[in-house]
Amino acid sequence: MPSSANTSATPDALESDLLTKLAATSALEDLQDTLLGSLHRAGWTDRITSLATELLRSGRCETFDDVMDAVVASAEGRTHPALGAKTPADQNGNTTQNGSKEGAVNGTKKDGKGGNSHSDHYDPLKYIEEVDVRIPDTVVDEGVRGLKDILREVVDLEGEGGVNGDKK
Repeated sequence: MPSSANTSATPDALESDLLTKLAATSALEDLQDTLLGSLHRAGWTDRITSLATELLRSGRCETFDDVMDAVVASAEGRTHPALGAKTPADQNGNTTQNGSKEGAVNGTKKDGKGGNSHSDHYDPLKYIEEVDVRIPDTVVDEGVRGLKDILREVVDLEGEGGVNGDKK
C-alpha cells in the first residue's frame, strides 16, 4: 500500500488497513521476541525484577499496582514516592551505555555481588534510588529499525534517505 495509493483516505482508514495487513503476518511478534532478547542480554529484565522485589521487600510498595506504577515511573525517568530521592540518571550522568551504574556490568557490582545480594555492603534502599531501568538506547534504536523494516513491506515511507531508511 504505497503512501500515494489513496491520498483521499482518512488517517483512521489507513491505520486500520495497516493494522489489518500487519496482523496477517508474524512480523510484530518476531520484533517483540527480538527486542525482549535484547533487553534480557542488556540486563534490563534482571534490573526490573530486582527493583520490583526490593520495592516489595522494603515495604515501599504493597500491591502489584503500586509496584507497576513505581517501575513504570522509573523506566520513564520520572519520580515516584516509592522510589525515594531517586534522581534521573541522565541528570547525574553516572550510567553506562547499557543503563547500569558506573562500575557495574549488567547490574553486577564490582565486588561480583549482584544487585539483589543481601550482603553487608548491599543497601536495598540505595539500590531502589539508584538503579536505572530505562530502556537502553541501543534497544530503542533496534526497535525503530525493526519497525521501519516491517512498515517498509507495507507502505512507502516518506523522507527515507539512507540504505536502512534512516534520514541522512
